[in-house]
Amino acid sequence: CFRKTFGAIPGVKVGTWFETRALCSQAAIHAPWVAGIYGDPQKGAYSIALSGGYADDVDLGEAFTYTGAGGRDLKGTKDKPKNLRTAPQSKDQSFDHHLNKCLKRSAETKRPIRVIRGFKLPSPYAPKEGYRYDGLYCVEKAWMDQGLEGFLVCKYAMKRLPGQPPLPTQSEDSDEEDADAAEEDADEEEADDAEESKDDEDDDE
Repeated sequence: CFRKTFGAIPGVKVGTWFETRALCSQAAIHAPWVAGIYGDPQKGAYSIALSGGYADDVDLGEAFTYTGAGGRDLKGTKDKPKNLRTAPQSKDQSFDHHLNKCLKRSAETKRPIRVIRGFKLPSPYAPKEGYRYDGLYCVEKAWMDQGLEGFLVCKYAMKRLPGQPPLPTQSEDSDEEDADAAEEDADEEEADDAEESKDDEDDDE
């Protein structure tokens, strides 16, 4: 199964866009539909998803700080039903968590990790919709730190491997959309001019 493979997936180019996490999973880019980390505590992480789930995440594109898993009550209560995706931080994280162990192991092995960015990520490098495969990164280091919400969190310094296509930004996407819109307007104007010219010729006749 390619999902449990380190590095690139054959046939999937960097920059490939997916409408849903389920499609990312089908393509073996990132297997879990919800969890942000996928891997083996003994071997390391195969892939991670940047989706804006933690306040401590910092995305600089070619490098980013990733926050580990855990520290949130996702089971909920009778009055507040469970939400498998989001919940406020309510306790410390730990490297004993099996998903955090995966990334900590990756910091030791330096094996490449596939990264996807989701539309909920508050970053200029996030896609406006869906999810995008942004290539391979490695874990430069792993450490514990006090998070913005006052609890200890596992942090990982991620660095993009060289030799990959440049990352698109939302501003570039907007520029492309503006250019496409301008081109469409120009085509419409040319069509209108041609129609007006034809009408003038008909009038002359």
